[in-house]
Amino acid sequence: MNVMNKAVSTISHPLDPLGIEEIERAVAVIKTADFHNDRVKFETVELSYPDKAFVRAWSTGMPFPRKAFVCAYDTATGAVYECLVDLAEDRLISRELVPGARTAVMPDEIELCAVNVAKDPDFIAAMARRGITDLTHIQVDPFSAGNFGYEDEADHRIVHCWVFHRNSKYDNGYAHPVEGLNVIYDLNTEQVLRVLDRVQIDVPMAEHNYDPRFEDIGKLRRDDLKAIDIRQPDGPSFSVDGNRVRWLNWDFHIEFNAREGLVLNDLRVRGEGGKASESRPVLYRASIAEMVVPYGDPSYGHYRKNAFDVGEYGLGRLANPLKLGCDCKGHIHYFDGVVTDTSGAPAVIENAVCLHEEDDGMLWKHTDYVTMEVEVRRSRRLVISSISTVGNYEYGFYWNLYLDGTIELEVKLTGIMYVGGLNDVAGERYGTQVADGVVAQNHLHLFCARLDTAIDGDANSLVEVNMVQPPMGEGNPMGNAFRAEEAVLATEKAARRSRNADTERSWKIINPNRLNKMGKPVAYKLMAPSMVRTYHHAETLLAKRAAFLDHHVWGTAYDAGERYPAGRYVNQSKGDDGIAVWTEKDRNIENTDLVLWHNFGILHLPRLEDFPVQPVVKCGFLLMANGFFDRNPTLDMPPSTDG
Repeated sequence: MNVMNKAVSTISHPLDPLGIEEIERAVAVIKTADFHNDRVKFETVELSYPDKAFVRAWSTGMPFPRKAFVCAYDTATGAVYECLVDLAEDRLISRELVPGARTAVMPDEIELCAVNVAKDPDFIAAMARRGITDLTHIQVDPFSAGNFGYEDEADHRIVHCWVFHRNSKYDNGYAHPVEGLNVIYDLNTEQVLRVLDRVQIDVPMAEHNYDPRFEDIGKLRRDDLKAIDIRQPDGPSFSVDGNRVRWLNWDFHIEFNAREGLVLNDLRVRGEGGKASESRPVLYRASIAEMVVPYGDPSYGHYRKNAFDVGEYGLGRLANPLKLGCDCKGHIHYFDGVVTDTSGAPAVIENAVCLHEEDDGMLWKHTDYVTMEVEVRRSRRLVISSISTVGNYEYGFYWNLYLDGTIELEVKLTGIMYVGGLNDVAGERYGTQVADGVVAQNHLHLFCARLDTAIDGDANSLVEVNMVQPPMGEGNPMGNAFRAEEAVLATEKAARRSRNADTERSWKIINPNRLNKMGKPVAYKLMAPSMVRTYHHAETLLAKRAAFLDHHVWGTAYDAGERYPAGRYVNQSKGDDGIAVWTEKDRNIENTDLVLWHNFGILHLPRLEDFPVQPVVKCGFLLMANGFFDRNPTLDMPPSTDG
């Protein structure tokens, strides 16, 4: 197993994330601004993206401007400022006050909240009423509070805390929910606002662990596994230059930022012949732009569980430093990530992104039944991955590139289900009792991918495909006929689309200006096997805040400011920003710069097998070449051997 070197601060491409020095310079500029004081904190310090046309025209060796976007917030007044900094001149270009905004919940704020809650006298008294006076190992989970229209919360930037007990330092706290006890905590003032002691239920104390340091788990370890050795004696088939990656027919740029985590930029592919053929753009930018995890238990405070993990926390801020053998095997290249804390200080997440290639089984095969000649080729894929721990859950994001031009996003979910104590209001109607007194609640994991399309160029159209079964009679006398009926979705409102199993509905992105050998527009098809529906009522504030979930597919005209489907400031938002609002403009999206948004996910009805730690479950989608190439683009693959 080999590891390749990586550099944090090498800036060689206009889309490279800010380096450590650039972050420090941007923060220094803000600290000299007239609005800055000792109560001002930093939410975001990231690259301000250069104009798309500039990036398209740029080539290696050309100079490029560097600007930083900075979001700072005053914890004394609640004011939120968006700032633009010129890094060439160390100058504040602009600053704008954003009325009513609540910034994301930052990791260092979460840590301080847990400490402060455990010291609060009302909280200590509530725990004592449950017979728990030793708070040495108490676990306080600050949870984004959402927005439920409560007037006494309107002027506060808050979290809604859940409480668990641990019998010892390494004990699994999720086996011991303190049901009926919640805390409202103000992140700006760093104070407890209210202790909500709704009902007193005995805390389940039986241990349910997964860590082998516990004797009952350690003795389960089996000894009949044989080693699987993955080697690449000639090295990998990819090359890395800064954040640019080339692999066989693929060429792209890797980005990592605090909010979205792993991002792919300027994704290009060649057909057969590899380097000798033309490099053709497919996507300008691809990311997970939002996700939300709504829970289905209406009892006590559980209705507040609906975390927007991208906008309210940030997948990048919570990314794991990956280690060898954890999830990547073979010849690995790691990329570090750089994020900032609330002081604006840069923090390096080592090995935040893993790059490696894998064998993928059979690519194609045929046995000629006349000659009995056999031709078979093995497939392989390039995997670009990152894993984030958001409280109790782990989310692994795997962008897989294939030899035939397919792009796949596979999301792997594991970790620990969020639980509550068994209570008389909900019982087991809205979840599964996974241990005595411990209920894992019904919930969904819903992801929104933002795909800035560039199918052979930036002028694209979105096409819906529905299967049509003609009636029996003339033209279909035997009743067997079916055909695909295509329709261009020409405007943003027309492109608000949802699944339809009866017509096997699907979508593709075409370039009407580029034709394949059969005279049809080149295209990529969205293969969407993980579409699920939501279960919150339309009149709720959650429905307004998460309006991007109203449809499985949206199409919008490219706008550099429209990056997040639930809006820029999701924490305690009101639903007055985001894709449902933007698309009211009903802009033209035919033969223009198109952004495709796709919602997918998992409905999780908990199983006993998911506790105390959940085996991986998967969801995702594919973008598959559909008339983009004139024939199978993998005819250049050599016969499959071991060397």
